[in-house]
Amino acid sequence: MTTQNRTVRLALLISALLVLTAACAFPQQKTDSSGGIDGTYYVNGTDSRNIEYGGRLEITPGDGSDTYSMQWIITGSVQTGVGVRHGDVLEAEWSTIEGLVNRDDMDVSHGTVTYTIESDGTLNGIRTTAGETETGTEEAFPVQP
Repeated sequence: MTTQNRTVRLALLISALLVLTAACAFPQQKTDSSGGIDGTYYVNGTDSRNIEYGGRLEITPGDGSDTYSMQWIITGSVQTGVGVRHGDVLEAEWSTIEGLVNRDDMDVSHGTVTYTIESDGTLNGIRTTAGETETGTEEAFPVQP
């Protein structure tokens, strides 16, 4: 092997090591090969009564294709739901399992949320609560590993 070939191979090896080092130093959001949205998110929102809240959202694969189980742990409440993904839209129904209840009839609060899935993994949503005429907004930001 000539000195020039060794130099080229050494340069390629160093370049590959630099790329691997950069990938480890700056990890990207974990996604599966199908572009899955499962994972943990930080949530910020404003409900239908204009009250701000924050917390976490856990999304796990559901029983069917493009379905997801969801759990929100937010200010004053724990909620669960099921979502269905349609391209870059995730539509979900939710209900409170602990905490805040619907103030009008003291029954369990429930509603819907429709998220747009952004290219960076952020979820931007419109949230409804049964019995309320106004809507709220919710943003969910992927927790980086």
